[in-house]
Amino acid sequence: MTEWVRYEVPAPGVARITLNRPAQANAQNRHLLYALNDALDRGAQDDAIKVLLIAAEGRHFSSGHDLSGDDDAPFEDVALGPWGGFDAPAMEGHWAREEEAYFGLCWRWRNIPKPTVVAVQGKVIAGGLMLVWPFDIVVASDDATFQDPVVAFGANGVEYFGHPWEFGVRKWPGSSGW
Repeated sequence: MTEWVRYEVPAPGVARITLNRPAQANAQNRHLLYALNDALDRGAQDDAIKVLLIAAEGRHFSSGHDLSGDDDAPFEDVALGPWGGFDAPAMEGHWAREEEAYFGLCWRWRNIPKPTVVAVQGKVIAGGLMLVWPFDIVVASDDATFQDPVVAFGANGVEYFGHPWEFGVRKWPGSSGW
């Protein structure tokens, strides 16, 4: 696919989509998000593919949002949703960008009409949760940890706002929780 995301078919009927920014702990930026979306669309639209497996290269699944500022793709060039106003002043433009890149993409992924499985290792922090929660089944390694410091800030993340649904259904019987 791109340098950001790999797309492979390791077995008949299985597409493995791998986040590929291990040096940045798979921190997500716009490039990674839209490359992931392209890979998910490819697998969803391929009749030979029966299940989509999402994984990540390296020690951590995702350290969340990339705060380096290396995100130069204009929204107008990549937007998939029906909204605009990305260049509007103040919070209006900010919210339009959040709606498109975070909530909008998560909603698309949540509604993929094929089974989706995400394999998680290491850390999943804040915005990294949006790369886990939209998918059907989460398989976590023994070293996987899930953290959402945004809740401690007194806010919920705009990413799909999955907290009310995910904290209950993703906890398996007999587990100690998160």
